[in-house]
Amino acid sequence: MAAITYERLKNNIAEDEVAGPLVMVTFRCPVTEKLFHSVATMRESTPGRGEARLSDRALGGLQASMHKVFPPVQETGFDKVSGKPLQARGGTNFDRQAHERAVVEAFEAIAPQFAWDSERKAFIDAEEAKNPLCQFDRQLMDHPIDADWERVVAARMLAAVAAADGKISDSERAFFANVLNGATGGLEALQKEGAPSKLELSETRPGTRATMLMLAYALALSDEHLDASEIKLLDKFARALGVNVEREEHIRHWASEKVIENMLAGCYADGRLDADEMKRIEALARNIGVNEALVAKIDVRVRKRLGDG
Repeated sequence: MAAITYERLKNNIAEDEVAGPLVMVTFRCPVTEKLFHSVATMRESTPGRGEARLSDRALGGLQASMHKVFPPVQETGFDKVSGKPLQARGGTNFDRQAHERAVVEAFEAIAPQFAWDSERKAFIDAEEAKNPLCQFDRQLMDHPIDADWERVVAARMLAAVAAADGKISDSERAFFANVLNGATGGLEALQKEGAPSKLELSETRPGTRATMLMLAYALALSDEHLDASEIKLLDKFARALGVNVEREEHIRHWASEKVIENMLAGCYADGRLDADEMKRIEALARNIGVNEALVAKIDVRVRKRLGDG
């Protein structure tokens, strides 16, 4: 199983524009000619931390989804005296590898909408490939969080969930550092603001409420378990958002399924998924309400998306 690489994306890249540290990419389906737009931020390469845990793989996949919620922005400072814009951070200091990594990251944010076509040596529209989106990705597409103030509310929800068990891991801190942008503020600022109030949550648009709760559940479940304090907070959010218990259970299941998908995709990123790793994933899946038959179905969807290279 081949990972998503810049080489595999060459037949899909229709346009690639760099603005400071941002890379704005338009991907094209070679069958339908449909265009897909995405953006990512160039970053310096970071050394590997050894073998990734399943929770790290789950967070990596969730990070890709979050780029649709918190799109990277050009953060330009201004001179206090003249008022003229300063050079954007990291504007021209990135090499070709950083650019290619950003293109891959931009594609990963929309990857569920594609599937690999071995004959064309390109990714094609998932609908054309009869590889439907999971309910998590469908909800994110149909009911995006695209209002700035709702993005801040969602970010505060996520920060509160991360801190609910009394500790924020290094992986979670890295996740927030890569996901949040200048519009939302950083993790520490969000923690100081605290969880959004019942009033703030109730004033969000009805269509986005399930999306916000779904993302919060996905973050909590990516840690491979749900702490009692996390469950209490998530239930509180659900009631404030006007989500009843039955609907909350559906949303939790969407998030659980996506977490397993992210783990499988992360394992395939190195080109293989061994039997021991699959057993670990199946055991974890049972703990979060995903049965073995559904794991097999998710695995087929991931393999069809990635193809065999």
